[in-house]
Amino acid sequence: MRSATSGCWAGAGALVALLVSACATASVPPAPAVLDLEAQERALRARVGAHGDAPVAELVARVTATLLTDAERAARTPDVVVLRDPTIAAFVVPSGRIYLHTGLLARLGNEAQLAVVLGRALTQAARRADVARGSAIDDALLAMREAVGASLATPDAAVAVVSPAGEAILGRRLDVIYMAAVIGDGRDLESDADAGALGRLVRAGYDPKEAPRAFERLRREAKAGGQIERFFLGRDAVLAERIETLTRLVARDHALAAAAPGTSVNTREFDEAIVVVARDNARLELQAGRFRAAEDQLDRALSLSPGDARAHLVLGELHRLRAQRARGAADRDDLARRALAAYERAEQLDPTLSEVARQTGLLYYQQGQRARAREAFARYLASQPDAPDAARVREYLAALSP
Repeated sequence: MRSATSGCWAGAGALVALLVSACATASVPPAPAVLDLEAQERALRARVGAHGDAPVAELVARVTATLLTDAERAARTPDVVVLRDPTIAAFVVPSGRIYLHTGLLARLGNEAQLAVVLGRALTQAARRADVARGSAIDDALLAMREAVGASLATPDAAVAVVSPAGEAILGRRLDVIYMAAVIGDGRDLESDADAGALGRLVRAGYDPKEAPRAFERLRREAKAGGQIERFFLGRDAVLAERIETLTRLVARDHALAAAAPGTSVNTREFDEAIVVVARDNARLELQAGRFRAAEDQLDRALSLSPGDARAHLVLGELHRLRAQRARGAADRDDLARRALAAYERAEQLDPTLSEVARQTGLLYYQQGQRARAREAFARYLASQPDAPDAARVREYLAALSP
């Protein structure tokens, strides 16, 4: 379902300049020129990682099941993998497996909007084998290999930033996944996917008016996301066309369903899952340097669940990182106070959350409060002596020794 949020929006021509510069950011070692699909999927998941939290997995599985046809339900249900990547993307590979980014899920407004994304993916998955046989795809894969090879050989100091999935695709030369996630199926097939998604949406009882609204929302978010979004999304005009097509199809084919009372828009289960995915994706946004997006997602998570300790922890991290970049002493001190308050709130809500001590130590370290930083780091190591970052924290402690 790359077209729902990724390849369907991107054209190869729109990405040539980005491809040439962005490949230079890939830090992973080069791979053989050709890998089979199974190996490519393993490489993608190894580099990016799947989001396996139960509320999110259960939501995606339930909505997927409601959108299946009877024949599909009798056969094997397509696998849906949620990748930890803050960019807006979704795609279907030739095996029929569907990939969604947390960056997409975190930006959807309700369950019906998730249903249209999954509905497009399921429609594409149903015909994935036929699409994969085209000779045009073979030509595109060859062109992708050549472009990536050339770009890796000529690093550019002014490289574009790519997301974890983009880096994996380019750095590992995952050409089949590149075709699925970036190139897309072409205009006619993407329109077919729109129609198929709306049919599934209506059969499942969702409000079809949410289909164009989903893409309006994603288009707005993509514009705010900057250059990192363009690897998967391509030209804004393609997104605009997607919205126009869905709006026309709703008016032409599903006017009765759109006007009917009682159609489903949202559920409590969606809101519970979105707290988790928005909170976790906000941390990925911080790693990408997109502070405004992280703040928006944390605001949403905390509005739905004010007592979520981990959301307060990530909020503290947002304030701490902003304090590092503050130009004036007053702003820096205010942000540091807000960071500390968020950390303290997280610890009040969940005293077992050991990360609070580490993050508090980092805050005190950047403020030059050496004794407090030592105490916080020591407390963290006492509770997590075998943590993956324990060696790094011990380095901080060594540097803070009297």
